[in-house]
Amino acid sequence: MSDSKSPKSAGTASPKSPAAASSPGAAEPGNIAVPIEVDTADAESTYASSAPNDERQQEAEDLSHEMYKIVLDNKLTLAPVADNVQRVLDLGCGTGAWAIEFADEHPSAEVIGVDLSPIQPPFVPPNCKFEVDDITKDFTHLKPGVWVEHGEYSSIARSEDGTIKPDAALVQWVEVFKQVGAQTGKTFGICETMPDVFRDAGYVNIRERRIKVPIGTWPKDPTLKSWGAWNRQFLLQGLEGFSIRGLTELLGWGYEDAQLYIMNVRKELTDPKIHSYVELAFMAAQKPLEDAEAET
Repeated sequence: MSDSKSPKSAGTASPKSPAAASSPGAAEPGNIAVPIEVDTADAESTYASSAPNDERQQEAEDLSHEMYKIVLDNKLTLAPVADNVQRVLDLGCGTGAWAIEFADEHPSAEVIGVDLSPIQPPFVPPNCKFEVDDITKDFTHLKPGVWVEHGEYSSIARSEDGTIKPDAALVQWVEVFKQVGAQTGKTFGICETMPDVFRDAGYVNIRERRIKVPIGTWPKDPTLKSWGAWNRQFLLQGLEGFSIRGLTELLGWGYEDAQLYIMNVRKELTDPKIHSYVELAFMAAQKPLEDAEAET
C-alpha cells in the first residue's frame, strides 16, 4: 500500500510555521512500538553520535517532528492505534516531542522514550518517561501482533526539472554521506532500503507511504509551499550539526574547507531557482500473530 504521491490535503501548519515568516491483536491489542525519527548515524564507537546535541540541533529535531506530522495529515502514526493502547516505545526519541504528544493524546498508554542523551524536558505527562540507552544494541520489544513504525528522511536531494546540476554541492553531499556511512558502517540509505528490511525481517501487513517534500518555497501549490518552508528550515537548522564531524573527523577535511562546503550547500538550499526535493518514507508493519504459538 505505497503512496508515492503527495497527499491531496495536509494538516495546516501551526502559527510557528516558517512559511508564515518567509516570502521568497495481537497478544496485547493496541500496543505499538514506534521507532520514529531514529538517529541512524551513530558514530564508530558506542554511545557516540555524528551530530551534536546542542540547542540548535535540538531545535532541528523539533522542526522535523512538526514536519512529519504535517505530511502525515497531522497524525502521529501511520500504524493503527487502538483506543486502549497500553505500551509504546519510541526509539531515538531525541527531544521527546513525539513521545510527549502521544502520551497526552493516549492517557491509557505507558510511553517510554529512549535516546543516547538526557535532553528531554523535566516536566512530562505522568504516563511518559525517558531512559538513556544505546539502541544500536539488540532490543527485543515486540509481542506477536504488535506494530512497529519507522520514519526516514532520504539523504538524496533530487529535482525533476534538472535544476540540480551534476556538479552541485547537493550532489556531492550524497557522496559525502556515502563515504561517512562506509567509515562508520552505518548506512544513510535507509529510506531507499526500508521495504526490503521490513520484508526480510518477517513483518506482515506492511504499510508504506512515500512523499516528495520540496526544499524551499518554490512550489506554487500552497500546501507544498508550506511543506517546503518547514523542510528548508529543518535542513538549514541542522546542516552544520549533521555534516561537520563527518567531514572533518571521519573524512579528514580541513575545518575551513568543510565550512566552505557547508556554505555552498546552504546557498543551494536557499536558491529559489533550484527546485529540489527529498523523499520522506514512513513504514508500519506488524509482527506475525503466529509467533505467539512459537513462544508458548
